[in-house]
Amino acid sequence: MDLTHHLAVVLGTTAAPTPQPEHVAAAGQAASQATESNNGTAADIASSIGPTGLLLLALMTIVAAYVVSLSLHPNAKCNRCKGAGRHRGSIFSYAQRPCSSCKGRGIHPRLGRKVLFKQP
Repeated sequence: MDLTHHLAVVLGTTAAPTPQPEHVAAAGQAASQATESNNGTAADIASSIGPTGLLLLALMTIVAAYVVSLSLHPNAKCNRCKGAGRHRGSIFSYAQRPCSSCKGRGIHPRLGRKVLFKQP
């Protein structure tokens, strides 16, 4: 009975929390004040920008994504020869000639590459 009484006392008591140093407590208070002042949600930001600002932000995002796409993939497959670079004869199917559109390369520069980067 004595052992069960000691176990109940040990398990029933809780240790007092250790006090934190002053600089840790001050940092915690500063962090909580910063989160209280910066509680701007997406709805608050959207309402402050307005519909025109959101439209401009979306447009700038799309243009940036297109420019990155142009830098990663500057060429597109030729539509006339389907990227083969050669045309087959209609009567004599064994006869081939270079594609007159892409000059046998099989690729064309994308339109955005021609417009934005002034490359042929």
